[in-house]
Amino acid sequence: MRGLPLSRVWLPGAALYGCSAFYVLFQGGKTSLMLFVMLNALILYLLLGRWSGIGGVQGTRTIVSNAGDTAYLTAGMRVQVKLRMQIPGFWPVPYVIVRDRLVRPVSDESQTYELSFVPDYRRRGEVFYETAPLRRGRYRFQTTECSTRDIFGLFEHQGKFTEPLDLQVYPRMIALKDWQMLRRSQRGVFQHTFTSKWAKETTQIDGVREYIHGDRLSRIHWNATAKTGHWKSKEFEREALPRIVFLLDRSVGSYRSADQFELAVSVAASLLELVVQRGMPLGFVSAGLKPGWFGAERAPVSRDEVLRHLVDVEADGTMPLAGWIAQAAERFEPGVQVVVISPIADEQLSMAFTALEAKRMIPSLLHIAEAAPSDEQKRKLRGWQQLSKAKQWDCNSVSRLEELPAALGVVSA
Repeated sequence: MRGLPLSRVWLPGAALYGCSAFYVLFQGGKTSLMLFVMLNALILYLLLGRWSGIGGVQGTRTIVSNAGDTAYLTAGMRVQVKLRMQIPGFWPVPYVIVRDRLVRPVSDESQTYELSFVPDYRRRGEVFYETAPLRRGRYRFQTTECSTRDIFGLFEHQGKFTEPLDLQVYPRMIALKDWQMLRRSQRGVFQHTFTSKWAKETTQIDGVREYIHGDRLSRIHWNATAKTGHWKSKEFEREALPRIVFLLDRSVGSYRSADQFELAVSVAASLLELVVQRGMPLGFVSAGLKPGWFGAERAPVSRDEVLRHLVDVEADGTMPLAGWIAQAAERFEPGVQVVVISPIADEQLSMAFTALEAKRMIPSLLHIAEAAPSDEQKRKLRGWQQLSKAKQWDCNSVSRLEELPAALGVVSA
């Protein structure tokens, strides 16, 4: 029970009570008695307020996201939160103030929301609020505080309840339909460098084979089965698929602002989604303080695992980008398409790309530009683009996520 300081409530109250008692004893009469009874009733009300039940409040939290058709939260989305409270006891509670707090542990950011409600006759109530747009990362709801005061505002009574709940906010993504580089690779430009492991069946029949338990009914070759008397299945031609390896630069010295790094993460997540939808083999390198190697040594890559990793990544790396490219060249097989996502476009990157070509890998750069680049930065980027054109390296530059479809030579979905 909190309220006004002791010297401002209890001492004046005790003096007032003593004066009222002496007034009854020495003066007597109905007026003095009535004032004494009213004062005792008021004191009783204030004391019983301690047993209002707010100290044992119970509650639940329900999350309603604005994710639409997606199954997860992405950066920039708001979260709708509904809190339902039940106050035990019987003493009347005029109103309840609710304080809910959402924190982002990595950066110690917090959002505090304060609302109020009037309990119904069953001493229940609910509040509803919408958070501010959330950044990429992990969030956690803290203990919810409930408080109420008496009708005079003298004393405050508090209660708390804990409803643990964690949120994961994934990088913002943009839907992509296609990518010109994928079209060129599927036309056979890079197919000669890949083994049969990265291949998928076409609809073109290549022959007949023995039936394997589990083959679908549509795969059975009925004519061959009727002629031989044994179950036969269709064999389809297989086309090689190019493997794409994304390398996300997380060096602390590469980015001039947090928004620029968030753009790089969003670009990586959007391209990852496109390649997964196409069913193409991929790899992913997260070049930072705690690196992530996905698909190295031909290991399978899980889309969800990469996205969960991107929730927590920060620009905290210290190794130069060229060093990460050299390590990627050692861990991935020849013939892959290495897409570097970085704001760096200098001579060291050019030398790293030349080393990739020596290992029969195909380098390309997706440049992350600043929203308002300087003239010097524009000049360097033009020089790099001219070099890329001469070397036949793919080079695209974006300063906003909405520019990505146009930079890839397609339109957004």
